[in-house]
Amino acid sequence: MSLDFFPMTFPALPATPEQDRADADNRAAGHAAGYAAGLRAAGAELAGQRAALDAEHRAALLHDAARTDRAIAVLTAAAQALDSRLLPVVSDAQDAIAASALDLAETIIGVELAAGERSAKAALTRALAVVDPAAITTIRMNPLDLGVLDEAVRVASGVSFTADASMARGDAIAELPLGYVDARIATAVLRARAAMLGEVS
Repeated sequence: MSLDFFPMTFPALPATPEQDRADADNRAAGHAAGYAAGLRAAGAELAGQRAALDAEHRAALLHDAARTDRAIAVLTAAAQALDSRLLPVVSDAQDAIAASALDLAETIIGVELAAGERSAKAALTRALAVVDPAAITTIRMNPLDLGVLDEAVRVASGVSFTADASMARGDAIAELPLGYVDARIATAVLRARAAMLGEVS
């Protein structure tokens, strides 16, 4: 037996129509299988990319939310620190303005009502404004105010008057059977001051 090789040719067999059809069917099936496998591979790769993008997007949203929360916390702390420094200053300034306004009002009222019949009439009007004149036993006023108060005004008021040197000009106190009505300017200003400065409970 020899180990030499010799080329050999085989004759081509003629294809039959059934074989041609089978070859075409096999090619189509192979193409369809390859196409389907390619689609599946592309779908899997696309799903993986989509999942990675979704995870990256969620991480970015969480990062942005955390940054926003930190910024809000910093701004809130800054606002609270500013309020803690400014509120006492603003409150003190408001109190000082209110006190100055009341001092100015008291000065203006005092000057306006310091002397003359206008001062005396204003004191009488304040004393009579609170209660029925019939309930008043007497009205105490500064003697100088009583001196300038017109007699017709005194009679028309329907009350008796008492000169009281302890009363300031422009002040009056209406005596009642049980108590009195304080119509002094200083008392009215003190009530206004207490109300404005929050000292009234």
